[in-house]
Amino acid sequence: MRERWDSRTAFILASIGSAIGLGNIWRFPYICYECGGGAFLIPFLVALLTAGIPLMVLEYSVGHKFKKGAPLALGSLKKGFEVLGWFALLVGFGIATYYAVIMGWAFNYLGYSFNLAWGDNTQGFFFDQFLRMSESPMRIGGIQWTIALGLVLTWIAIVASIWKGVRTVGKVVYFTVIIPWLILLVFV
Repeated sequence: MRERWDSRTAFILASIGSAIGLGNIWRFPYICYECGGGAFLIPFLVALLTAGIPLMVLEYSVGHKFKKGAPLALGSLKKGFEVLGWFALLVGFGIATYYAVIMGWAFNYLGYSFNLAWGDNTQGFFFDQFLRMSESPMRIGGIQWTIALGLVLTWIAIVASIWKGVRTVGKVVYFTVIIPWLILLVFV
């Protein structure tokens, strides 16, 4: 039997956290600024209201009706649609991997923030001392152990959050969804 959420609130918070996510907190304001400010919001909102939200509701509805994960639920609609579900899972895995790296960097920067290691040159610190980027993409450098440690800590936190299934995730989302929005409100 499939696990169920403890409460409707936990499900809604998990859905909001998945749909809005970390990107809207740290990347969306920058993209708005670079792409015309308020003028960017009009096509963004049109796409969100005509494609994003309806497709999310469709995915949730199909999963609810068939009580299966994305591949099997879409495969129940039509035989060839199962591949779309696997594609959605693959995209989700790619996004999770990408954000895990960003969260690993955040763990590292938390440590660096105690002594303001970046000084006045934040960009130079990031590329030269933190990432230790080589001069050419053809030269592969060594493993940056501090970054690897931050990434390992991130994956430990992720595994601990999902270890016991939906019930644990339901408790974790209260912190991981609400706290970033409160921090964003403080910065505004």
